[in-house]
Amino acid sequence: MKKVYVITVLVFISGIVEAQLLDSAALSKETMYKSLDQAKNVHPDSVLRLSLKWKKTKNLGMELSKYKYLQELHLNRMRLDEIPSEVFQLTNLVILDLSNNRLVSIPAEIGNLVNLTHLTLSQNYLIEIPPTFKHLKKLEYLDIWSNSIITFPYEMSELKETLRMVDMRVIYMNDLRKEDLQKLLPKTTFLFSESCNCN
Repeated sequence: MKKVYVITVLVFISGIVEAQLLDSAALSKETMYKSLDQAKNVHPDSVLRLSLKWKKTKNLGMELSKYKYLQELHLNRMRLDEIPSEVFQLTNLVILDLSNNRLVSIPAEIGNLVNLTHLTLSQNYLIEIPPTFKHLKKLEYLDIWSNSIITFPYEMSELKETLRMVDMRVIYMNDLRKEDLQKLLPKTTFLFSESCNCN
């Protein structure tokens, strides 16, 4: 009986966390904390939006793990060579910006972020997307502008009903590559640069 009670409580708590997710309009009205020092002035659970753009932060992953209710996180222009593993524990994230870094790969754990609607990975050094993207069932906007990604894994087709737009400008590919992407995601709007006689 005690075990059943514990399971019930856990399910109830899980439901509360999910219910706290805000829509884009409501989220935009929440305070955007622009440094960890600023965020430390309030209770960690009340920090929903955090931007560390341009910041050089020691122990970044450890610091981020304190803010388990984050729904919007900007880690752009931080010269990151890899995504801190703690980011993939922030499962309430709706918006994640990792643009203008030095990322060469996206870990499979990106699939943990099942509430993402907007993901920005532009201006990195990425060459592929992991199949675990298929778990991002709420993803509406994907920005991979100025990388070297020219194909998607077949598993991405599972996002065909939700993924509205993919920005692939400044990625040079031929018409056949573009057609393959559009067949995989026929309802998605792609933003491409002009085709080239390449790849």
